[in-house]
Amino acid sequence: MKDKLTNNIGLKVLSILLATILWLVITNIEDPVGTKTFDNVPVTILHEDVISDLGKVYDIIQGETISFTVEARRSIREALKASDFKVEADFNELSDVYAVPIEVTSPRYGDSVVVKDMNEKIMIVSLEELVQETFKVNIVQKGDIAEEYFVGAKIATPNIITVSGPKARVDRIKEVIVEVDATGATASFNAVGQPKLIDEEGNEMDNSYFDFNESYVSVRIDLYRTKEINLQILATGKPADGYAMTNIEYEPKTITVAGKNEDLQRLRYLQVKHSIGGATSNISEEINIQEKLSEGIVLVGEDQTAAINITIEKMITKDIMIWPGDVDFRNKSSAHNLQINTAGSMTVTVTGPAAELENITRMTLKPYVDIAEKGSGSYTETLKFNDLYEHSKVSISPEISFNLTPIG
Repeated sequence: MKDKLTNNIGLKVLSILLATILWLVITNIEDPVGTKTFDNVPVTILHEDVISDLGKVYDIIQGETISFTVEARRSIREALKASDFKVEADFNELSDVYAVPIEVTSPRYGDSVVVKDMNEKIMIVSLEELVQETFKVNIVQKGDIAEEYFVGAKIATPNIITVSGPKARVDRIKEVIVEVDATGATASFNAVGQPKLIDEEGNEMDNSYFDFNESYVSVRIDLYRTKEINLQILATGKPADGYAMTNIEYEPKTITVAGKNEDLQRLRYLQVKHSIGGATSNISEEINIQEKLSEGIVLVGEDQTAAINITIEKMITKDIMIWPGDVDFRNKSSAHNLQINTAGSMTVTVTGPAAELENITRMTLKPYVDIAEKGSGSYTETLKFNDLYEHSKVSISPEISFNLTPIG
């Protein structure tokens, strides 16, 4: 028996070797070994508490994602996915220079898959102080509401959020916002949004580097109907003695306001009184219109002011010569004759702003005496005048003497 086993042993060994080689050749032909590359695979960090226990946070400088190439037979290789691998950096192995080895393993396929190449074999991090800052939540409206509506109150709950993270990144935060879509809205509404961080250049920051004490913000948006009303600005009081207000101009003449329907129905115009008491020169001012509106009414538009120009002029005097023939004797009875006794010119002194006095002449004064119900006799009367301009008046009026005698 032993001889049979040992007979031609060389041939038998050679047969086994040839069979093995043949099997390898067939296997490599049918299921060849090849490579496959996976790009930008995120690295999972283990034991982050090693950093947080130091009261610090980390920032990944290098190795947040890696690309690697593996070798496997075609039957395995073609089915491989990135999720078949564990790509990990264990912070327990953090070195003094803040470097951590990156390991790639395939729990599913074990040694049947060999990692041949990695573009990054270590993760490099920086450690920073962990800080907290509080920020007011600003509501940012996205989209336009329906026409004839106005956004009134915008309320965020909470209205203040605490953000924690690396000091260098927290220092870059300019504001915290929550965006609300109001496209086509015609009524007040509630919404919920996630806070977003905006840096000094107006760019949105990556929230993954930060922790928030509140993950969501509730928002209330109040919408009001709008209405156009007239704006009336009235001057009150009197200028200083010897001065007069000769003109008042203001803009705008109409304003658009918003509020609840019942409040808008009661509002027909806005009247604003502006004092000119004791003024001796022109007044040019801007007034805050919103401050003049009643509670619950909002002025629509960015410009909240009205511009006022009030002209204050010093009063001057002017002497005008008139003649007895210029006087109109009104309501004379047909039963009497009129004889004027005053001879020569008479002086009328008029007081008013210069611009008005320029237009007051002998021809425009139109002096008169009302002699209704006067009987026969001699009379001396102070001349009267029709209304002059708005701010001018006769300050010294002369007298005229005349007789009324019966006819026949």
